[in-house]
Amino acid sequence: MDHGFDFIVGGIEDGIMAALSSLRPSEPDGYLKTLDTYSGELDSDQLKRALGDITPTMPAMLVAYGSGEDVLDPATPAVNNQPRRFRHDCTFSVICLSDDARSEKARRRGSVSGVGVYRMIADVKVKLGGLRFRVIDGVESILLNGEPLRYDGVEYLVRLDGLTAYAVHFATYFRYAEPDRTVQGPLVQDLVLTIEPTNVASDNKNLPGVSLQ
Repeated sequence: MDHGFDFIVGGIEDGIMAALSSLRPSEPDGYLKTLDTYSGELDSDQLKRALGDITPTMPAMLVAYGSGEDVLDPATPAVNNQPRRFRHDCTFSVICLSDDARSEKARRRGSVSGVGVYRMIADVKVKLGGLRFRVIDGVESILLNGEPLRYDGVEYLVRLDGLTAYAVHFATYFRYAEPDRTVQGPLVQDLVLTIEPTNVASDNKNLPGVSLQ
């Protein structure tokens, strides 16, 4: 059974969240007070609005699906109008946020009062690098990402008021199919037009062209 784009992306997000949940304070050596998803762009205005909506307690991590590209897989055309299959190469990101009031340096490197984003970046890499995710649906085991999560860079996002944010990117891919259009759907009604010449005596005063009724 083919599963849709939303099923796979949502499942990978859930898997990332589950892997990072070991960083919560209830776990040994855990410290993460907020773990949530994020659907906005990675810029200061969008991030500021998102933080206002979820009012996170720091330190925090936000999991986001990034961008992706579809290519036919296999590259040959489908036979007998069967649904085409695609490979979707994409990125997932974890935004690491610290609001240590001591200084910008403390927010990056940590202090006696808490961890900094550098430690958070390192932990994200350890927890997620090389992971693949499976979902058990009844007796079916569904592999979500065809490639284990691969390091794809760290991006400095923005320095907000008393807040430092970096994003850790991971690349992977998954496959999915378009809907099956071979099943008979509702019939399309024909629109019938009557076309008459207008160069004969009529109310059209012998104007060139056609008229539609």
